[in-house]
Amino acid sequence: MPARLLMTLELVLILLGSIRPVLADGLCRAIDNIVDDTRRRNCWPEPFVAPDRDTIVAPMAIQIANGWRRQNLLGDFYFEPGNGQLTEAGRLKVRWILLTGPQQHRLIYVHAALDDDETASRLAAVQQLAAKISPNNLPPIQATTISDQGAPADDVELIRRKFREKVVPTLELPGYPRGGDAQNTNSSGGGGS
Repeated sequence: MPARLLMTLELVLILLGSIRPVLADGLCRAIDNIVDDTRRRNCWPEPFVAPDRDTIVAPMAIQIANGWRRQNLLGDFYFEPGNGQLTEAGRLKVRWILLTGPQQHRLIYVHAALDDDETASRLAAVQQLAAKISPNNLPPIQATTISDQGAPADDVELIRRKFREKVVPTLELPGYPRGGDAQNTNSSGGGGS
């Protein structure tokens, strides 16, 4: 029997010897996971702040770019119909874009006309004026199909005047005649002669 006992003991030791590295490896992994989880909890919001900010800022950057594209758009009202030459308002807008607008947004968009020849003359007119205003720093000028939602200045002024005539009340002060100077009425009763 002692031989059997010795053999059983050897078998148990062999099994324990082979199981111990597996248990030790599992125990080490469990401790590493606990340490990693603790570190993640302690620095929790920081790893996620930058991706969250990028998610919020990305649509705003697109909106800003679209806004500058709309701001720097020369629509149909900035060109004379038929020949593609710039009107006075168009020349002033090109001047503003080149001299006043922020440097990184000095890109001129020209609304494409229905006729390719007129679009080409619009682009040439803008390029010629831009070269005259800023010969050393010529910005990119490109045709676009986005539409200008504006109206001619004459129409806007006419609407504004009609609005003021019909809607805005005329201000009157009590005791003063309408539209004229007040008569000198001295009601203080005093005054010496």
